[in-house]
Amino acid sequence: MVNPDEIVRSGPNQYICEEGIFRDITTFTQSFRSPVVITGHQSFEAFKNYGNVPSGAKVYQHDGYCSDEVIRSISEFASGSDLIIGIGGGVILDTAKSVADHLGVEVITVPTVAGTCAAATPLSVMYDDTGAFVRVDYHTRTIHIALVDPTFLLSSPLDYVKSGISDSLAKWYEAEPIIHNDQNEDLSIMVKVALDHASYIKEILLNESRAAIESMETSTMSPSFKNVVEAIIPLSGTVGGYGGKYGRTAGAHAIHNGLSFIDETHTVLHGHKVAYGILVQLVLEGKSEEVKNLLPFYHDLGFPSNLEGLNIVDSKDQAMKTVASHAVKPDETLQLISSFTESDVVEAMKYLESALVKR
Repeated sequence: MVNPDEIVRSGPNQYICEEGIFRDITTFTQSFRSPVVITGHQSFEAFKNYGNVPSGAKVYQHDGYCSDEVIRSISEFASGSDLIIGIGGGVILDTAKSVADHLGVEVITVPTVAGTCAAATPLSVMYDDTGAFVRVDYHTRTIHIALVDPTFLLSSPLDYVKSGISDSLAKWYEAEPIIHNDQNEDLSIMVKVALDHASYIKEILLNESRAAIESMETSTMSPSFKNVVEAIIPLSGTVGGYGGKYGRTAGAHAIHNGLSFIDETHTVLHGHKVAYGILVQLVLEGKSEEVKNLLPFYHDLGFPSNLEGLNIVDSKDQAMKTVASHAVKPDETLQLISSFTESDVVEAMKYLESALVKR
């Protein structure tokens, strides 16, 4: 039987990136009888001031994690619906996709931040109700429609876009060593396309992120802003979608998952934890020079390069052990690169605490 992470998964059935598209959502819901909106509180307030919710749609507001209990609860609320509309950030969109999959109905994703590729991927990252990572669920169908509105996102919280930049930057740093270490010369054309996409994403983000952030700070639309948004949302989704197990998460996300067991990090955005994970992974690979090359970019954008940047000030030694213990588990994605030990991970984290990587 084929493993879920070996299946090539395309992007959304329909993808539309157009300024002002959030004002026309009802255009895409007319053929459905009973849509249900799953959204957050802050995200929904921001959306209501800009776009339109389909008339008669039931609304469920959720501010917790994407967990099994939450999916069961919202699925009961949405029972009888023939369309789920997710309006919010990555957790909300993952929740909406999981509910739609549970009910066997279509889903429309409406990202209110460019924080992850969740709006374009047919999978959900599952946590428990405390925020600790549990697993990744792969869904049986693609997203019906993904709508991206650059005008709306231009005024979205800056930190979320920065988080999206760092999360998407990991596409290259995780895919490249997975493919390199596999030593399989007969890679499929889809895997090669995934790696090309990952390289292109890295190029866009390193070259255009500063201009994109300046666009947000000055409320001025620019080609760089649109490029960065589309690198984060649809393009990033194709790396894992086309590459399968070769384009999925690796060391950076294994470190992120380990950090999810530390309470102090629960207020740190997903992408910022992944950004730190990239550096840990590079140290583990013996690529300390690449770490030093990335640090100016990290410092410019405010990405964490040590534990203090993740709100971990006290009990650092215990935090390192907690992260390392999870990251080296046999079923964690760090194993896709190499067989590292807890001691290896702890030493890599200690390196990032040293003066060698300070500003």
